[in-house]
Amino acid sequence: MFSPSASKARIIAFLASEPLGRYTGNTVHLFLLTAIVPFILGIIGAWSVGLGFVLFVFVGIPTAFVMLVVTCFKLWGGIRVVGYGQNLGEQALAVTLAPGLLALWLVTALPVLWAGEYLGDLSRLAVNESHYRDIVNMARISKKAEWYAENEGVIYSIDLGPPIRVAFNPAGFLDNWSAIVFDPSGDVMLAEGFNQETGKFYAPDRVTKLFGGDLVECRPLWGEYYKCSFT
Repeated sequence: MFSPSASKARIIAFLASEPLGRYTGNTVHLFLLTAIVPFILGIIGAWSVGLGFVLFVFVGIPTAFVMLVVTCFKLWGGIRVVGYGQNLGEQALAVTLAPGLLALWLVTALPVLWAGEYLGDLSRLAVNESHYRDIVNMARISKKAEWYAENEGVIYSIDLGPPIRVAFNPAGFLDNWSAIVFDPSGDVMLAEGFNQETGKFYAPDRVTKLFGGDLVECRPLWGEYYKCSFT
């Protein structure tokens, strides 16, 4: 009969064995540590697009190349200990572990980066929400369009709509930028990119033509706040 406790004990015993178990444990730990890199880059990029881009170029991309080199060394290490495998499965694990983990790392790097960015957006909203709300209230009173105005360190733009929407901390490169957007209607979620054949956006102009740009897509944060990308 299958016993979870017995299986756990066998796994622990295998990882504690020499040298195949030690090789397996060290390799898995290494790849788990490097998996944190895109997550951290995503969080930093949510708070500072410029710094996030610099770190992506000088840390993220080099990390991928370093992992290729590390995988080669780890593959050689796996080949050296393959003879210590007690069965075909353990021997196959020794040879395929490093390449498999590299493939998994490459496939999941972008989703992990997005997850870090999402967490960064949530944390930024949590820290600044009361300030954002004050700016929204001022915008509703003044009813004046603003482009990259500043209030106590928070950069914002106001689109009169209706309804009045506010984009907080808009930042990006050239015509591509993103921001945390306050939208009481939630219509920004209608933005779903554009048809590559026709070159037209799927959403109507009342949704895409906001803040002087073209709204490409949004994802909800919480309440009436969304993270939106423009081009």
